[in-house]
Amino acid sequence: MIVLIAAPYIGVFIYLISQGRGMAARNTQQVQHAREELRRVVGFSVADEIEKLDRLKKAGSITNNEYTRLRAHLVQ
Repeated sequence: MIVLIAAPYIGVFIYLISQGRGMAARNTQQVQHAREELRRVVGFSVADEIEKLDRLKKAGSITNNEYTRLRAHLVQ
Protein backbone atom coordinates (compact mmCIF):
# COMPACT_ATOMS: atom_id res chain seq x y z
CA MET A 1 0.00 0.00 0.00
CA ILE A 2 2.83 2.40 0.84
CA VAL A 3 4.49 1.73 -2.55
CA LEU A 4 1.24 2.56 -4.37
CA ILE A 5 1.02 5.89 -2.57
CA ALA A 6 4.72 6.83 -2.71
CA ALA A 7 5.60 5.71 -6.26
CA PRO A 8 3.80 8.55 -8.11
CA TYR A 9 5.41 11.18 -5.87
CA ILE A 10 8.85 9.67 -6.37
CA GLY A 11 8.27 9.58 -10.15
CA VAL A 12 7.24 13.25 -10.23
CA PHE A 13 10.24 14.19 -8.10
CA ILE A 14 12.64 12.35 -10.41
CA TYR A 15 11.00 13.96 -13.47
CA LEU A 16 11.36 17.45 -12.01
CA ILE A 17 15.01 16.88 -11.19
CA SER A 18 15.84 15.52 -14.64
CA GLN A 19 13.70 17.92 -16.73
CA GLY A 20 13.64 21.07 -14.56
CA ARG A 21 16.12 23.09 -16.57
CA GLY A 22 14.59 22.09 -19.87
CA MET A 23 11.15 23.10 -18.62
CA ALA A 24 12.40 26.60 -17.82
CA ALA A 25 14.03 26.96 -21.24
CA ARG A 26 10.88 25.79 -23.03
CA ASN A 27 8.77 28.16 -20.98
CA THR A 28 11.04 31.07 -21.88
CA GLN A 29 10.84 30.18 -25.58
CA GLN A 30 7.05 29.96 -25.41
CA VAL A 31 6.83 33.39 -23.78
CA GLN A 32 9.09 34.94 -26.41
CA HIS A 33 7.11 33.30 -29.21
CA ALA A 34 3.84 34.56 -27.71
CA ARG A 35 5.24 38.11 -27.46
CA GLU A 36 6.41 38.06 -31.06
CA GLU A 37 3.05 36.72 -32.23
CA LEU A 38 1.22 39.40 -30.26
CA ARG A 39 3.46 42.10 -31.70
CA ARG A 40 2.80 40.80 -35.21
CA VAL A 41 -0.97 40.65 -34.74
CA VAL A 42 -1.40 43.94 -32.88
CA GLY A 43 1.03 45.85 -35.05
CA PHE A 44 3.55 46.61 -32.33
CA SER A 45 6.21 48.98 -33.48
CA VAL A 46 9.41 49.53 -31.51
CA ALA A 47 9.64 53.05 -32.92
CA ASP A 48 6.16 53.88 -31.61
CA GLU A 49 7.01 52.52 -28.18
CA ILE A 50 10.26 54.51 -28.05
CA GLU A 51 8.30 57.63 -29.01
CA LYS A 52 5.87 56.96 -26.15
CA LEU A 53 8.79 56.52 -23.76
CA ASP A 54 10.27 59.80 -24.97
CA ARG A 55 6.97 61.58 -24.26
CA LEU A 56 6.81 60.07 -20.79
CA LYS A 57 10.39 61.18 -20.11
CA LYS A 58 9.68 64.73 -21.30
CA ALA A 59 6.52 64.85 -19.16
CA GLY A 60 8.55 63.77 -16.14
CA SER A 61 6.61 60.55 -15.60
CA ILE A 62 9.76 58.44 -15.82
CA THR A 63 13.35 59.17 -14.93
CA ASN A 64 16.28 59.15 -17.31
CA ASN A 65 17.48 55.83 -15.86
CA GLU A 66 14.04 54.24 -16.35
CA TYR A 67 13.93 55.58 -19.90
CA THR A 68 17.34 54.10 -20.70
CA ARG A 69 16.44 50.72 -19.18
CA LEU A 70 13.05 50.48 -20.94
CA ARG A 71 14.50 51.62 -24.27
CA ALA A 72 17.24 49.00 -24.05
CA HIS A 73 14.59 46.36 -23.32
CA LEU A 74 12.60 47.40 -26.41
CA VAL A 75 15.60 47.42 -28.70
CA GLN A 76 16.68 44.00 -27.46
